[in-house]
This record gives sequence, structure tokens and C-alpha cells, in this order.
Amino acid sequence: MRFLVLFFYLATSLSVSAQLVPDPPIYPGQDRTYPFHGAAGSADTTAISKNDPSLVAWATGYQDLDYGVGVADNWKTPSKALGPAEGSAFSVVTLGRGGQITLTFAKPITDGAGFDFAVFENSFSDGFLELAWVEVSSDGVHFVRFPNLSYTYNTVGAFGATVDPTMIHGLAGKYRAGFGTPFDLSQLQVAYDAAIADTDIYFTAAYEASLETNFPFLDLSDIRYVRLIDIVGDATARDVDANVVDASGNEGAIIYDPFPTIGSAGFDLDAVAVLNQLDPTGTVQSITFPNIGNRRLADGSVTLSATATSGLPVSYVVMEGAAAVSGSILTLTGLGQVIIQATQAGDATYAPAAPLTQSFYVADELQHIFLLPVPNQTVDTVDVLIDVVSSSGLPVSLFIDSGPPDAAVTESTHLFTSGSVPGTVILRASLSSGESGGVTYAPAADVAVEFEIVAASSSKAARSFSQWQADNSITETHSFDSDQNGVSNLEEYAAGTNPKSASDRPSYLYGQPISGQDFTLELVLCARARIDLDLETSSDLSDSESWEVVIPEILSIQNNSAGARPTQTVRMRLPSNSEGKQFWRIVFKEK
Repeated sequence: MRFLVLFFYLATSLSVSAQLVPDPPIYPGQDRTYPFHGAAGSADTTAISKNDPSLVAWATGYQDLDYGVGVADNWKTPSKALGPAEGSAFSVVTLGRGGQITLTFAKPITDGAGFDFAVFENSFSDGFLELAWVEVSSDGVHFVRFPNLSYTYNTVGAFGATVDPTMIHGLAGKYRAGFGTPFDLSQLQVAYDAAIADTDIYFTAAYEASLETNFPFLDLSDIRYVRLIDIVGDATARDVDANVVDASGNEGAIIYDPFPTIGSAGFDLDAVAVLNQLDPTGTVQSITFPNIGNRRLADGSVTLSATATSGLPVSYVVMEGAAAVSGSILTLTGLGQVIIQATQAGDATYAPAAPLTQSFYVADELQHIFLLPVPNQTVDTVDVLIDVVSSSGLPVSLFIDSGPPDAAVTESTHLFTSGSVPGTVILRASLSSGESGGVTYAPAADVAVEFEIVAASSSKAARSFSQWQADNSITETHSFDSDQNGVSNLEEYAAGTNPKSASDRPSYLYGQPISGQDFTLELVLCARARIDLDLETSSDLSDSESWEVVIPEILSIQNNSAGARPTQTVRMRLPSNSEGKQFWRIVFKEK
């Protein structure tokens, strides 16, 4: 068998970018040799589900965030890496090629029985694995990297090519979204003991030197920092295997992962979970730090309002960005991202609280997305245009968050193809920061809509206005009011109400002011209606030419698929003017 394995690697090494990998031994700190543990869900896996009851805590703060190459602003969301893993494609912070982040915890991680912590990435499959080195520290200065091995023997393209999880060990990102890669702190002790005893013949000289320098400062019972460093898959990164030496004398096997990727390039961190933690001295306290939200530079300052459950005062520090803090007043001094951390150091009674961090953008103006709810689609539908715009006029990107395997959408042209498999689709619209007309805009909040892919014969399938007429046994046109209840047939079609029942009317709820003078509008749309709509405003009803189209901000979209009338309730913000009276109207159009 050994001959067969060596022959395979030798044959493979004839390709341009392949590397010769011998049948490897067990390294200090490993539980086994190659092949390593398999994909999540396999019989031979170490993957830990985000719902595993053995997870006792999650990262609560971050610091020393340094983005690498290829990260759009809408992926620079470090607060999404705090708290429990969500297992979704979008609830992450993207590090970029070569980027890094350090996570902190309410209680230190300790070396207990079995695995001690786990790192969650957002891979959409068992093979599209974006990897990161994992390092830990007790003092935030001296970091120790976990032993890592990679026997992927060829380059991995940005899309399509895969990484076999049985070929990698000791690297974060080994498992698909929703499943964490676990790490055992005791591996570091075993590796260090071997290094200083000079019994280790397997680690590269660089890794051994790093162990000997940094491990003495590590307290395995008190790990306060976990650092993740993205691995760039361009053949420049190497593992710790001293048995692999290239023609130039460089030690270590090359670590390959998808390259080059853009937009959300590099490691996408969902969360870091704790399995073994150190109980603190003193009464536990926690901090609540309300979301700050993106701001205009003209706002000047922000009043911070974090509180501690102990009642003790909270302190703030600006970790990054053009801002200065004095007490609870944060003064904005320039454009860009601001990261601020709230801390409470404790006292004779209370233990220090876990720091909480908020990040936001400062820009000349804010922007938002208007994504019209998508009606249910039938299988084998091709190139359906999704209606989505931004208030700034900057281009919006569309992605499928989840759905059947053949469902697809083009990011920039917004054309949707359903595929042949029924199921639920979650479509997400995203908008980065940018400049238009000399004005800098902050990133917009993502907007997601949910709809069904169904068979053409399904009672939930979308239908045309003429089909709706036939189903309701009416022949009157769009503008006619068949039941004389003051609502046109087109409005009844859009809402899915009964055009022959005067009491069954579309629902429009005009809300109270929010954020100053802005109002909210809530309307219910039928998930079977193929409609478009414009929201228009005017301050003078006597002037028919004064109506202007506005781009409302989506606050929420709630689906109700139960019963014979599947609906989508849309709540949106209506921008106010400063002219006193203001009137609104909704203009419906059949698609």
C-alpha cells in the first residue's frame, strides 16, 4: 500500500504546480496521520454543529482587525462574527486575502477534556474551503500557532475546484457552514515539549522557533485571545511539515485553497465557540451596547449608551477610524469605518465584563435598498428580472442566500433562473459604500426576500391578472372596481383580496413618525401576483405634474404562506420633506 501511495503522489507531482508529499507520520499534537478527519456529516469527522449542546460560550469582542485584499465594504462587518454561529452565507466578517482578526471572550478558554474551542466559516459546500491559521494567546502579545498540515497537491481555482478535508489538519475552515473546526489546546503542549526536547524531526525550523519563543508566555488554562489569519492560496503559504522541501530548500508543504476570489475574498468568519472556559473571580456582569448605525459626517457627534448589568460605568475606546471619544460622546472627525469598544473593568465585587464592539460607517450621505417582494416562481423559469434599486443610484448586488441547488441569480443584471427543483429561496440584496456625483455613501443594510419555487400547477404559483380574473369570475378591467368598495381591481389583484366582496379590502397601514418626521407605510402583497409598484409623493394635490417617484427604505418583509392566500407584508420608511403638507400614492402596474 505504501508503494501505491507514493506512486500516486509521484505521478501527480509531474503537473506544474503539484508537490511531492510522502506518506506522512503522526506529528506531535496530532491524533492521527493522513488521511485526516472527513467532511461534516461523515462517519469520520470532528465537525461540531453550531447547535451542539457542548458549546458553552461564544466570542464577545474583537481587536487588531486588519483586512486583506479583495474585501468589499459590505463584507466588513466584524460584529457579525460575535455571538452564536448562524450557519448562513452572509452573517460573517470577511478577512480578505491575508487579513486577520483577534477574538476575545467573556471568560477565558481553558484546556479541558477534549476540544476546547471551535471556529465556524461559511462555506456553501464540503469542498469550497477557505482556510485560516489559528493562533492563541494569554497576554495578547505572544501568539502560538496550532500545528497544521496540508496535502492538497494542486492549485485550487476560485470557483469549481475543491479542497478535500481529509487532506488538511489544524486549519480553520475545514468544514462547511454551520459546522465548526475544533481545536484542542493540549496539542500545543505536546508540540512544544517535542520541540524543546529536540525529539521532533517533523516541524519546520521556523515553526519550531516560533513555538520556543512564544509558548512560555502561554497559560493553557487562561486563553483570552484567538487570532485567525487568512491563508492566501497562491502557493506562498506553507504548513509546518519539514519532510517537504522544495528545490530551493524551502520547508513545508504548500497550502492551497480557492484563489483568486474577489468581493468576499479569503476567510469568512461566522463565529468562534467555546467548549471549555475558565470561571472568573467575582460576580459575572455583562454589557449591553446598542447598535450605533451608519452616520452622516454632518451629524458631528454620537451619544453612546452602553450599560453594564452591574450598574458600574462603562468606558469606551476608539479602536479604529476617524473619531474621538470623551466620556459617552463620540465625535466624528472624518469619513470611513469607525470601530469602538465598550468595557467595564469590574471592582471588588464584580468580575470584568466581556468587552463589546460596534462598527459603523461615516459618510456624506446614507443610502438604502428597495427590493420589491418577489412573487412565487415556477420550476424551469429562466431570466426573470428582479426589481431592485438604491436610493443613491449606485448598483445593487443580488445573491441567493439559500435555495434549491439549481436556483441562480446574476449579481449585477439581476436575472433569476429557478431550476427544476421546488423549494424556498432567500434572495439577498447588498450595496457597498461608494461615490456618486461627488457624494460619498455609506454601505446600505442588506435586504432579503423569501419566495417559493413551485410546480406550474401549484395553488401557490404566481398568476397573471387575466388568470386572476378567470379564477374570480370577473371580466372588468384593471381600473374598474368590481365590488364597489373604493379599490380598483388591480389593487385587489396585488393584495390577493376578493374582488367580489366589498368587505375584503387591501391593507394599507400608515404609521406614526419615526426618526424625526419620517413615517412608515405597511402594505400586504399577494405572493401570487406579478406586479410592480412605484411610490410617489407630492406637496400640492392641485398640481398633477408635481408627483415624484421616491425610493422607500425597506424596514421588514414578513411572509405568510399559510392558507389559500400566501402574502408578503412589507413595512417601509417614507422620507419626509420640509414643506409642511405631504401626500403619498402607490402606483401599481402589472408585470
